[in-house]
Amino acid sequence: MTQVNRNCTGDQKSPVLFGTDMLDRLIHPACIMTSRGIIEYSNRAFNDMFRISGDENRFNWSIFFCSDGRRNLARDFTAAFDGAFTSTIAEMKLYDDSEKVPVEVLMQPLSGDGQISSVLVLVRHAGSEGLLDSFSADADAADNEMAYCFEFSPFPMMRLNKDLTISLLSRSFEGILGYTIEDISGDQFNSSSAIFKYDSEKIKNSLLELFRGNVPFKRFGEIKVRTKSGDEKIVNIQAYPVYHDNSIQYADVMMEDITKVRELKDRLSSTKRLNLVNDIGKGFIHSINNTINVILNQTQLLQIASEKTSVSEGLKQIERYVHDVVGQLRRIQGFLDDRGDGRDEKEEPLSVIINDALEFAKIHFKVDENRRKRSITLENEYEGTFNVRSDTLFIRELLIWAILKVSVYAGKNSSIQTGFVKGSLYYLTVTIDHADLSGSGNIIPFTIDSFSPSEIRNEAEKHNIRVIEEESSDQYSIRIVLPQKMIVEKAASLKEAYRNVITDRNIIIVEDEPVLQMILGNLFERMGNRVFITDNGTEGLEEFKRSNYDIVITDYDVAGITGLELAARVKEINEDTLTILLSGWGVSAFRDYKSFIDLFMAKPFNIDDLVRGMAAIDSLKSI
Repeated sequence: MTQVNRNCTGDQKSPVLFGTDMLDRLIHPACIMTSRGIIEYSNRAFNDMFRISGDENRFNWSIFFCSDGRRNLARDFTAAFDGAFTSTIAEMKLYDDSEKVPVEVLMQPLSGDGQISSVLVLVRHAGSEGLLDSFSADADAADNEMAYCFEFSPFPMMRLNKDLTISLLSRSFEGILGYTIEDISGDQFNSSSAIFKYDSEKIKNSLLELFRGNVPFKRFGEIKVRTKSGDEKIVNIQAYPVYHDNSIQYADVMMEDITKVRELKDRLSSTKRLNLVNDIGKGFIHSINNTINVILNQTQLLQIASEKTSVSEGLKQIERYVHDVVGQLRRIQGFLDDRGDGRDEKEEPLSVIINDALEFAKIHFKVDENRRKRSITLENEYEGTFNVRSDTLFIRELLIWAILKVSVYAGKNSSIQTGFVKGSLYYLTVTIDHADLSGSGNIIPFTIDSFSPSEIRNEAEKHNIRVIEEESSDQYSIRIVLPQKMIVEKAASLKEAYRNVITDRNIIIVEDEPVLQMILGNLFERMGNRVFITDNGTEGLEEFKRSNYDIVITDYDVAGITGLELAARVKEINEDTLTILLSGWGVSAFRDYKSFIDLFMAKPFNIDDLVRGMAAIDSLKSI
């Protein structure tokens, strides 16, 4: 083995060991070239083909290759310095430019000291027998010379004899898969299932075809292999014949480890599926919200008009069921909404937060009951009147995580108790009695927002929330300790602050649902208002410009300009106009538009809530 200099910049040299006598044995032109095109070593065939004298050291690609081929060669030359093994077909110009011949240029990166700064360039006529038939030595000498390639190969390689015994392994094979030649020397390939976990027979049959000369090479995609330590990896495999005296003596198998790439691909695929389900879920909820809104509003109006007790009671029952559906839609919508990195801090009743978490857990346990044949009941011991001011969506997620985690200790029939304790500390409690867990196979789950157990603790610390796990001989519990500043007394009711009536106002209603047009139109006309109704945002804006309107009520998703655009244009014309936005889409999508939206009502909504909200803002504007 001869020491050859290679450089990274073309100026400074750094030594690397490479078998130059191997290049001299090649009957095809070959050289070692730096990133600046400086030839550090070339064999006789290369010098003869390109007429390079001993004084020349820079290779001029433009003299010998056509322009189209030079672009591909430049691309592959750059890729080789990034670690890729490349092969390009290009047209080479002969000396008198009268004829062009197709050649294959192969480039193999060479590394030393952990860096790639030289490339092995080999040229052969396109369509020749194969790369490894370039050796003119006997089989034993070829083995010795090819050991250099195996030594420096960045990909795991192994050489098999005709009887499919493994005779040579690259050093990278040992580094990536853990096997040495001593581990598998002499093993028959069909008994080497220790390496090829599932496909050893398929690969064996293909290699036999390769040795018979029936196929020029074989490729296998995404083959599972087992490392010496028992781990699994996924590789792409290429197998080539090795010729000697015009006959195939060996098969070289090269592997490309794509485990990380495959894992990333799977994660991206899962993310795309989740995004698709998320989008479908949002669209479905939007449609259901609009339908439920019509049912709810019509039911409320009919209750006012109905004089029969039986009809009134039936309508009230329908309304209660609709409110249950609305509550479930609100919870699902809240978790589907893309909240980004920042979340709004708001004040909500603690009872609502606990109830939401319990409802989500009930849905999970209902599915779990069918799958695992176990029943878990939830008991809520909280009956207080406290509010929580914080990122209340995270409080829900944290409570759901706690409920799901304690459920790991559930047996076939178990009960989980939730509660709230006010003392020197304020904390939520989630408790379960121990059960026989032998063979249960339970695991600690993730939350809906994909927090792992450690991540959710880190997130809790950001909110100054402590999570304490306690276990005794008969119980397992989690305490969620909330900062005192999060807990506030429930705000006084707004009912006495204003009268729930809007009267003597000019109102524009922009809504594309005919039934809701009728409901809202009748509602505000009965109160003594003048109402203009349209289903087009552009038409609503033109009407606003023609006359003086006090209130604009608009759906978000309407023809013409959207409800958001309409509200913004209205505020530009008259900032005192009251703007109300209705939408079946998520609330969080509109939180950045508070400057021109006075009131947002997420569908489905109660008519009373709409009127109370409008009256409250209207009364403040009149002060």
